[in-house]
Amino acid sequence: MLYWKLIESHLADPRIIISNGSQEYTFRQLHARVRSYGAFFRSRGLKAGDRVLIVDREPLETVVLLLACISEGLVFVPVNRHMRPEDRDEIVKSCTPALILDGTVDPAAEAVWNEETCVEDRKQYPEDTLVYIIYTSGTGGMAKGVCGSQKQILFCSDAINRRLGNNSGDRILCSLPLTFDYGLYQVFLSFMSGAQLYLSSGEMLQRIPYLLKKWKITAFPTLPTVAALLVRTGFLDHADNFYLRYISFTGEVLPLPLIQTLREAMPRTSVIPMYGMTECKRVAIMPAERMDKLMAGSCGLPLDGVKVWLINKEEDTGIGELVVEGPNVMEGYWGIRDEDSGVFESDKENGKRRVYTGDLFRIDSEGFLYFCGRRNGIIKIRGYRVNGFRIEEMMRKISGVKEAAVTGLPDQVTGEHAAVFIYADDAAVKRAVEETIRQMPFYLQNTEVFLLHTPFPRNRNGKTDIKKLCVMAREGLI
Repeated sequence: MLYWKLIESHLADPRIIISNGSQEYTFRQLHARVRSYGAFFRSRGLKAGDRVLIVDREPLETVVLLLACISEGLVFVPVNRHMRPEDRDEIVKSCTPALILDGTVDPAAEAVWNEETCVEDRKQYPEDTLVYIIYTSGTGGMAKGVCGSQKQILFCSDAINRRLGNNSGDRILCSLPLTFDYGLYQVFLSFMSGAQLYLSSGEMLQRIPYLLKKWKITAFPTLPTVAALLVRTGFLDHADNFYLRYISFTGEVLPLPLIQTLREAMPRTSVIPMYGMTECKRVAIMPAERMDKLMAGSCGLPLDGVKVWLINKEEDTGIGELVVEGPNVMEGYWGIRDEDSGVFESDKENGKRRVYTGDLFRIDSEGFLYFCGRRNGIIKIRGYRVNGFRIEEMMRKISGVKEAAVTGLPDQVTGEHAAVFIYADDAAVKRAVEETIRQMPFYLQNTEVFLLHTPFPRNRNGKTDIKKLCVMAREGLI
């Protein structure tokens, strides 16, 4: 079902559908390549349900491998090539792959590509067939493998495409890692909508404007931190030459100053924040026409067919933990029962699945969502519960602050104390931050401030690496 939707239903379309700038395929050519890789998997004795661990490589090659797994009913496990060997070993131990593609085996060398003979009848797999296991970054322990089946991919891709308006006239640039669900789903979104997909790998940020113009890109999914860096490196100097219909964001909070900068420089381009988790691919997307809610700090409305509500809500603020229920909720964690996960749950009465996100939100009268922090981002100081996200918001409003991150550090007296990390060019900004802290409640007066003159370190998905910032602080590297 899924492979038919992605590829086989489009075989009569003669257009180039995917390109990396040096290599390109039509749907029919891509299908032939995929089927040749399917034959390679069968020659290795793999059968439906087996796991294939794929260490990411050149993106176009990775896409062919992922599609070949879907075609054969195999479960692909994408792994970042920069992952620590010990972390990868834990993933291998967890999912027990039947085949590891880490560069020591070259499917392209063994597969026989014949465009005519590779287009043949193929077994169809039911919607509950498992497609992937994506291991999340995890906190406080081993990462967990989120399991996604055909039915969730089909629902999420269709719902996201309808909200974003993706169609056969679009050209999507994906410079995100395919081991990150945000990057992976660009493959599903483009093929299901008929949009052309352009892949870039290891590009310098300064090259992105050139690719947007050269390929006439209309849709650019990225991260707030990446967009902020692009702006600082002259991205908007080329804005008049862009064809962009929208830029979408997820992964981190989209700062209001960045929204304003992008909108002023590109008034014809929609700035679209989103919210989701690997555990429930996409929850909310901002409708392009609701600029009022965008400027108010919302991350959008829930997708059609997705239900959300808050638990443990504070009466004075209306903030509570977000619970999500619907067909976007994934199958669960590999090898962990729902009742043991503390995250997933199935409703015994209606059979629907839900996920407890651990993220704090408020919901307005129209149903728009506003991110207010993470439950595990709460800092406990002298018995007081401090929401680090709210402090981050205050820091970002200070002139000269380019990035801000807040976390808790161990404290022998108070249990924890807050640590504020700031990226700014001017050392005087630190004094402004310290002055802001002096206006805060007494239990925040021992907050440490760390000033960096370079952008924050990123994890493999491009998000701020809080753990590394803490290590740098502990070792006196800031």
